[in-house]
Amino acid sequence: DDDDDEKKKKKKTKEEEERSDDDDSDFEEEEEHRAPIKISNLDDLNAIKRAYEEMFCDGLLHTEKIKETHSVSNTKIFIGSVACVFAFVAQLYPVYLKRKGGYDVKFHEDPFLQRLTFLCVCGYVITNVILTAFILFCERGVLLWGEFYDDDEEDDEEEEKQEEDEKKKASISTNAALIGHKVCARIHHMRFSQNLTLELVSRELLSNGVAKKMDKEKKVKTKDGVVILPTTRGRVTKVVNVAEYVYTDGVFAETSYLNMVEQLVAEYEQSLEKKDK
Repeated sequence: DDDDDEKKKKKKTKEEEERSDDDDSDFEEEEEHRAPIKISNLDDLNAIKRAYEEMFCDGLLHTEKIKETHSVSNTKIFIGSVACVFAFVAQLYPVYLKRKGGYDVKFHEDPFLQRLTFLCVCGYVITNVILTAFILFCERGVLLWGEFYDDDEEDDEEEEKQEEDEKKKASISTNAALIGHKVCARIHHMRFSQNLTLELVSRELLSNGVAKKMDKEKKVKTKDGVVILPTTRGRVTKVVNVAEYVYTDGVFAETSYLNMVEQLVAEYEQSLEKKDK
């Protein structure tokens, strides 16, 4: 009996140790997940800008009002993949012929190989031109292509739905009107400037070229490097200094920045409401 009790105690201690190890590992994973962004070189303006861009996209998704759409990025990946196929065929097809036939394929003696290589080179150049034009005229510096969605549709538990419904009663009419609305996020920056202009713009304005025309007519660039864009229905901006949300040790002030992004989303919703009324 004493032996059995000791064995049971040992098993319990082992289970408790395993649980504590699992808890510690989970806690370490949470800490790694929550680890703040830290900029090692504060003199590197590009690194600071990348941190602002990354947190801008994370902040929009963190609002749980906007979800990311991948149609544009998938199109860009498809065009790039086609270009890679042309490059691989031109590079590897002679190797395939050599292994299949067992002899060295001479380019100047094989008309088919010459035609195939010519077509692959032309296809590679054309697809790269298309990709460049797509980035310049379609993507246009957009960091995130998003769409407003209803968070209630993705919840399965009824209790959670009821709680969220009670919390969102005041904003149900607004969110219902915005469901399916497509929005784009961009950051404008003048070279050697210490200011960034965060922008939320409707995808409809961007695709129709209205935003581009407004930029040409009303965009103002001050001496301090501030890009002032016209605020209208479906377009809001926020000018921030690169050092505004970065501490002296290089740690990014994520909480304050996320709160600012939430306010920007709220201003975007209000810009749409004013014209609708």
